[in-house]
Order: sequence, then C-alpha cells, then structure tokens
Amino acid sequence: MSAQPSSITDFLQRGNFHFRVFDLGRRVTRLSNQLFSKIETQQAMYPYPFQQSAWIAVLFWDKYPSEAKRSEPIIWFLKFPIDELGYLQLSSRDAFLQQLFDQLGTNFKAQQQGKAFSDNLKESPFAFKPQADRLAIFHSKAAKILSHDPSHYYAPTQHYLRGGLGYEQWQSLGLQGIADVLARLDKDNNSAILTAAIAYIPDQPLEVIANLMEHIEPNKALSDALLTKMQAQIKQMDSLPLLAALLRSLSNSQIKPLRYQAWELLLQSKQRTEIELLAVLSGRAWNDLRDEKRFKAFLEALAECDQQQFFIILVDLMAIPTMRDALLKVMRLPDRSEQLAQRIGLFFQQSRAAIA
Repeated sequence: MSAQPSSITDFLQRGNFHFRVFDLGRRVTRLSNQLFSKIETQQAMYPYPFQQSAWIAVLFWDKYPSEAKRSEPIIWFLKFPIDELGYLQLSSRDAFLQQLFDQLGTNFKAQQQGKAFSDNLKESPFAFKPQADRLAIFHSKAAKILSHDPSHYYAPTQHYLRGGLGYEQWQSLGLQGIADVLARLDKDNNSAILTAAIAYIPDQPLEVIANLMEHIEPNKALSDALLTKMQAQIKQMDSLPLLAALLRSLSNSQIKPLRYQAWELLLQSKQRTEIELLAVLSGRAWNDLRDEKRFKAFLEALAECDQQQFFIILVDLMAIPTMRDALLKVMRLPDRSEQLAQRIGLFFQQSRAAIA
C-alpha cells in the first residue's frame, strides 16, 4: 500500500479482502460491515460496549486467492477504548493502524531479502485473547462463514446428544464440538437433537452447553425445553450457576414472549436478588429491560443488593447507547420503594464523585 490506510475498513477494502466483523464483549455478535465503517468514522456509537471498551474480532481473507495456494483466513482480536459519549476512541484505532503500516513495511523488506514474515500484531497492546467459550463459538461461526468443515469433535458431540453414549458419559465432550453443533443448529437436524436431549443432560455438561447458547438464537422448540428446565431449577434452588447458564441460553431466543416469561419468573422468584442472575439480565438481555414495568421490577430487586453492585450494573447499562434514556426514565418514577430511592441517590453521588 502506498499510503497509510485511514481506517481498518479502508485497509481491508484496499487489500481486496472479504471481511466480517464481530463483537466479542457481551456475546459473539456480528457487526455488519456498513455499521463497522460508521463506527470507525464516529457516525455511529459502538452498540455493545463492555467495560468501557469495544472487543472486536476481524475475520478476513483474499477475494482473489491464487490457484496454486489457498489463502488462509486471518483473524485479529482487537480491543479499543470507548469514549464518554459512546464512540470508538479514534486515537487508539489510529495507533493500531500505524503499527499495522509499520509491519507491512517490515514484511515487504523481509520478502525482498528472502526472510520470514513477522507477526508483531500478536504483541500489540490492542490485541487480546478471547475466553475459551467465546473463542470456540467464534471459530465455529467463522468456519461456517468460510464453508469449512466443523472440527473433528462435531460428530462425537452429535452422537452424545442423540444419547448414543448414555447421557452420563459426557466427560469426553469437547468445547469446540459443542460450539460446532450450536453454530449449526440449522444443519443436520441439530436443533431437534439438542431439544430432545435437554431434559436428560446432567447439570455439569448442561451448564457448559447453556452458557455457550447465549451466542446463538434458539428457536421456539428449543427455547421451550430450556424454559421448562429453568422453571424446574428455580423450584429446586440447588444450582445457581446452572440457573444463570439457563438464563443466558434464553437471553438471545428468537421468541420474545418466552424471554419475557423467563425474566418474569426470575424477578418473582426467591433468587431475584442474586447478583449473578441480575447481571445476566442486564448484561445479555438489556433490550428486554426497556419495558417500564420489567425495568422497575429489575431495579427493585437490584436495590436489595450491595450498593457497589448496584452502581456497577447501572454504570454498565448507562454505557449501552440504547439504554441510558430508558434507565433515567425508570429511575425517576415516583412509585418506587424507599430502598430503591436511596440506592439511586447514592448512585448519583458516586457518579459525581467519579467525575470530579
């Protein structure tokens, strides 16, 4: 390239690459190329900030690979700070581009001298290593986009879900195999197979599967099976991590009424003040909180938690572009408990102190 690219999008377009961009902060979610371009020019706020940062995966590959050698796709995992208004901090993005441009120059010289290429971007201050569950589901989604075969764990996982090993024989299951099945629920009858298995899978593997399911969109039959399991778990009250995982699995369900039913069950249950469960609702299903009645019930439950937990959850919600106005509206409702009113007052005091 003759001149430094003005953005990551510009680099990928000028390099004749196909590319896909994902958010990896809250869940593994596709960002359209058009939206990502607007994010990079600050025409759009970053939609899914997490811990005041954008956690991004960029997958790209040659549009015109040579006939002699198939080009392997390249993946960048990049973390950039978000400013106080919700936009990508362009100074950090530009620093990454400078590093990228410098490496291109180094590799061009290495090619001329017959030396090996370097990959200093792995050591970039903007690079991060995703958690194992996100990495597994990302690779599964990427393989599907690229029309690659799933991992060798795929067939054994299908066999297990069909009951072929006996549901107690789960110890050999691989995280990547589970992710491959979930990324391909529309293939090989996987959705029906998993739906039938939900009632029989032991708690430990079910917790792993359910946590991974926050990254996909269960259909009605699968959501029904998960909701039934969640209802039983609320009654039994014997595994908080499994209940949190089941809430995660329903947080991205295609069926809104089923999601709403799950949240109402939680907010009416004895577990409604468990911060781990409330964090699932605010961190994974924030759009469902936009209903005023549900949002108020959520805040009343959150008000029974520690003030610092209350503060952290509200700061996180405030950072999501679509949530700030809805949250402020509910916080001003007159028919709130005295405890909630006190928590809100302390929240604003802490916020002012943090800014000062």
